Amino acid sequence: MSARVFRYPGPALRSAYALGVLGMAIGFGPLLIARPAALFRWALAAIGLLFLVYFARTIIRQLTWIELDEEGLGVRGPLGVDIRWDDVRAVRLNYFSTRPDRSGGWMECIVQGPRRSIRIESTLEDFADLVRASTREARSRGVAFDERTRANLHALGIEI
Repeated sequence: MSARVFRYPGPALRSAYALGVLGMAIGFGPLLIARPAALFRWALAAIGLLFLVYFARTIIRQLTWIELDEEGLGVRGPLGVDIRWDDVRAVRLNYFSTRPDRSGGWMECIVQGPRRSIRIESTLEDFADLVRASTREARSRGVAFDERTRANLHALGIEI
């Protein structure tokens, strides 16, 4: 397997940046232009801080890329992690629905090593390819998948 690089695409990052800015404006804006009551100040500050963390997380995501090769999976960037295929303990694929009919949502692949895990969201370019390669490598080393992961792999079109 030759090395492949995966990144989060610009449109997904731009949407996340816009949401972060909007949330910080909603939270911090009224604090800058008015003197709300103490309870509202705390609530608005909490909202602003929550979106500030979301914005910072988006910056980290933009500076991060994932490398997959015959040795393992690696995250490059500010919060780098390497997991060798021989050290993989589990691969889980979770689906988070945003609608009651489960028609909207996102997936998250977690590759667990002995000490750390790599979490990859489905907004990553070629997410299904990365999941397919990760599950193939894990399965070839005897890693079992839970029922939820098997169902989500099937929904993604990946047969194990």
